[in-house]
Amino acid sequence: MATSPTIPRADLRRALPSFRQAAALIDVHPSFITRAVRDLEIAPVEWGRRERYLQIADVLLIAAHARRNAVEEVAGGLVELAEEHDPELAGWVASEAERFLASLPAPQPEQSEAFLAELRSELPREWADRAEAIYRRHLD
Repeated sequence: MATSPTIPRADLRRALPSFRQAAALIDVHPSFITRAVRDLEIAPVEWGRRERYLQIADVLLIAAHARRNAVEEVAGGLVELAEEHDPELAGWVASEAERFLASLPAPQPEQSEAFLAELRSELPREWADRAEAIYRRHLD
């Protein structure tokens, strides 16, 4: 993903998460990040020989593929991380995250019967009956 041309590279380093920070936000092992970078053909931002960082959209793409923490939660974590390290860039991080989230396709509803089966397996019968009634009312 391209970086913003208005942000100097040295400043950008403080706003971008390292592989370890991204792994913690997504709730995966750092090795998952390394594999995802390879599999998704992501080009990390490198400083020196060892330090590697990820663009905001790349972290969110990995989060979407990992399906661990919600992409929105990871986006919020990225903004918080930027606020800790460089508050002036937190707005830029938020706008990058918003741009990525806006580009996502609208969520598709799950298969009704699979959803209802899971609902019944997870909730007490009375709550499951009420939840199913509400669901069926809004389904049509």
